[in-house]
Amino acid sequence: MHTSKNVFKGSEAIKDFMDPGKLPYVPLVEIPQALNPFADDGVRILAKMMNLLPLGNVKAVPAYNMIREKALAGELEGVDALIENSSGNTVFSLAIAARQFGVEKTYSYVPAEISWNKLLMLLFFGVEPIVNQEPTTPAENDPASGVYKARKDGERPDMINPGQYENPDNPGAHTKWTGPQIWDQTDGKLSLFAAGLGTTGTLIGTATYLKQQKPDLPVVGVMRAPDHYVPGARTEKLLNLVDFDWRSHVDHMECAESEISYRLSMAMSRRGMMAGPTSGMALAGLLQHLEKIKANGQLDELRNTDGEVLCVFPIPDGPLPYLDEYPKYVDASEFPPIHNEELLLNKPGA
Repeated sequence: MHTSKNVFKGSEAIKDFMDPGKLPYVPLVEIPQALNPFADDGVRILAKMMNLLPLGNVKAVPAYNMIREKALAGELEGVDALIENSSGNTVFSLAIAARQFGVEKTYSYVPAEISWNKLLMLLFFGVEPIVNQEPTTPAENDPASGVYKARKDGERPDMINPGQYENPDNPGAHTKWTGPQIWDQTDGKLSLFAAGLGTTGTLIGTATYLKQQKPDLPVVGVMRAPDHYVPGARTEKLLNLVDFDWRSHVDHMECAESEISYRLSMAMSRRGMMAGPTSGMALAGLLQHLEKIKANGQLDELRNTDGEVLCVFPIPDGPLPYLDEYPKYVDASEFPPIHNEELLLNKPGA
């Protein structure tokens, strides 16, 4: 049971609490001017704080939707376990959603290079990892890939594979909830939408709704640069494993490198917006695109009826699961010194 006071009670309280349709709008928050080099040009950049969802990440939306739709279709009858290819937010969100519908066990194919912290997170949430040596040059339907293996395992009558890379209920969740919220929160004055590309569900689903309202709305897709690491995001080569036709929803593409993604993530977090590395990557790509538009003298083409260029990008999750990674990609000068460091008893490497 949900009330206007945002209280959930009863035997299905957690299930209702996870239902995006029964929650207040996810906040839309403008980034500080210190992080917006185009503020003097009348550009406003707002972040959709998907990290404030009940499970703390954007994947909670499609995870709930995929499981609920399978339950409504009767596809969970006789199912004892869920299996997915995921090393983080998606599979732990699926695991928690599935438990609300009676599926207690969750397995996940994870890449051999998964960080120990992310592995501990999966174990914490009761997900059983299956380490997989991913092919160096992934291709669609490669039998060695975790995506393929999870799909085949899901053919067993006692197991289900939600298939985040091909299940239309993944992007459909954002068409149903995220897009309408953003359109309403911006009073229909949105000038540009940008999002990082992982499974591509957030971008496809949100852009689908927004372009239904404004067909000429520019959509910027941000991928991670080749040979650069950003958790949850994909390079163009890795996007080959995604079955969704994400390219048809993207008007402009940008690549972001590890350092700028982690640095912007830390900068937003220090200003009070708890943003993980993929959030920094999305913002980096958006800023790169705005720089190109400004250099080409095209900013005025994006101005809304208020004379502003109103941009929105999602913050998929927070920085805490990745704290051990920041020193790898952000220069040491960005961190304050530790006083009396020699007294530490548990210093790494000691």
